[in-house]
Amino acid sequence: MHGRAQKPSKEDLEQLWYEAINHGLFRDFGQQAIEQFRSVKKDFIYYGDLSNEFLRKPTENAALRFLSLENLKNYTKEQFNQESYQALTQAGFLKEALADIFSAPLGKLGIATPLIKLVAPDMAHYWNSDSYYGSDVRSRLTPILRQALDSGDDIMLVGHSLGSMICFDDLWKLSHYGEYRRTYGSRKKVDLFVTLGSPLADENIKKHLKGSQNQGFKKYPTNIRRWCNLAAEDDFISHDTQVSNDYIEMSRLGLLEQPIEDVHIYNLTVSEGRSNPHASIGYLIHPEFTRLIFQWLNH
Repeated sequence: MHGRAQKPSKEDLEQLWYEAINHGLFRDFGQQAIEQFRSVKKDFIYYGDLSNEFLRKPTENAALRFLSLENLKNYTKEQFNQESYQALTQAGFLKEALADIFSAPLGKLGIATPLIKLVAPDMAHYWNSDSYYGSDVRSRLTPILRQALDSGDDIMLVGHSLGSMICFDDLWKLSHYGEYRRTYGSRKKVDLFVTLGSPLADENIKKHLKGSQNQGFKKYPTNIRRWCNLAAEDDFISHDTQVSNDYIEMSRLGLLEQPIEDVHIYNLTVSEGRSNPHASIGYLIHPEFTRLIFQWLNH
């Protein structure tokens, strides 16, 4: 499930995601890994039309994203490192310090939410109870997720940026809403939940998640076996790079089969001459994400 901000068409964005994943699999594990990935059922959850409508922006031309992806394909597995990233940042980049708009100190002062609305309006709009936006974007995921859980197959659920919040809330909803919990609460689970560039560790974001006011197991989804979180250097949306300490109670309550895995990476995406450490394709083509997919395909 993709993230926040203006988006190109579903067809273009879906192609970008799968092309990035396929390249990473081929680069690290060869043609057989691509064939394995092609053989599994995939659903790309798109809500870019709703975001573009709210942001009052037309559908984005995807050409620049495809160009960025072609540049990412030039890196070897070993080059996704700090040295390569530092070389890119000389072209200019959004400093992680900007993430102070999401920080706990500002949250305590009561001014973080207005700043979030200014910098990431669709993220703030998602939790606005007077808007249908949150419900509408979750409705894109719910039937697909229910169908996957009903199939009894292994499930890998991937959410980038705001998409990770939507996934978390939808999993919580299936865990605790009366019409779902007896079927999807704990009997049927997502095998691997992967969050990319996620704000789920942010103190202000956590206050708005479904279940945030509850105690014990009612505060969390109960239908996840394993959770892995990838956060890139200087990605201001995932400026708090570790979710494991924020959701450690899930492990203590036995809701997860193993502790949450936090992985720090370097996102080498460049767009229009500027480094973009939050870009989804930079996460999807990264060797750490490729490792997770390959492990899941072969477990």
